Amino acid sequence: MLIYPWKNGVVVDTGLAKIAVDTPKPVPGATHVVTHAHYDHTGAARKTTVLTTPGTHEILKVLGGLSSEPVREGSIHFFGDTELSFAPAGHIPGSAQLILDNGKRVVITGDWKLESDILEPGAEIIDDVDVLVLETTFGAPQYQFPDRKEIYGEMKRWVLANLGINNHVVLFGYAVGKSQELTALLNSWGIVPVVPDRTHRVNRLFGLSDVLIGSEGWREYVSEPRVFVLPPNFSDILSALEVELGRKIVARSCSGWARNGFQLSSHADFWQTINLVRKTEPELVLTYGGNAGQVATVLRRMGYDARPLTHTVMI
Repeated sequence: MLIYPWKNGVVVDTGLAKIAVDTPKPVPGATHVVTHAHYDHTGAARKTTVLTTPGTHEILKVLGGLSSEPVREGSIHFFGDTELSFAPAGHIPGSAQLILDNGKRVVITGDWKLESDILEPGAEIIDDVDVLVLETTFGAPQYQFPDRKEIYGEMKRWVLANLGINNHVVLFGYAVGKSQELTALLNSWGIVPVVPDRTHRVNRLFGLSDVLIGSEGWREYVSEPRVFVLPPNFSDILSALEVELGRKIVARSCSGWARNGFQLSSHADFWQTINLVRKTEPELVLTYGGNAGQVATVLRRMGYDARPLTHTVMI
């Protein structure tokens, strides 16, 4: 079996089957898998049909222009001599880890986190892993996120305080994934946010309550202080929106990258990364994505066979 990087994705070649995971374009001769519905992972679905979880399949249908086939939860598909199945990844709704088994058991985490959020349980711990292909965006020691419940509490205090002094509030989060978490959180506080079209279309899949910008009655709705859930690119128009709506707007980013916002990441931090390796005890760890080299170095010092996936590895 060969495992190698393909731009920001991963390819596994068993000799009898080739499986391409989250590649930006189709890989010749491969079966394609998309682990979740974020734009930078769905490139192949613009040119060919990809396998996904049912949750991701539904999101991709809403987004449009993407071709996918759902793999039922708990089912196993065979490609040559290899079994393919999914397990929850905890990243965003519908996200999955990929399990490949042909005598060697390979798990490709995709983007993942162990910590549960208001919509998603954390990643499933998979048994009997020979090779763990581990995404490491925030896996370096400098990334250690606060407990999510603490962040939720801090967000609630900040939101309610600003609404109380008649400010509009903006929470920035990606339209797919983070905006659903934010909408669900606000709904749990009795708040119905204002959202743009893409967020609204995905929210409907999860039965979340929102008000669509531009819909009937939305201007009357925002005559009072309201919360907006917007993708980050809307930051460029906040000043204009403030003038148009005639009310001060305060805004915070909700992301693992946020410095002056809320560190609400959909990825695992350093300690979650270490804990996943400890819980799975793989024979080999191949790290990929940001900080792959740092994480592999730390894991080697802990006694694991770990290396960044920068070239073809034979197992």
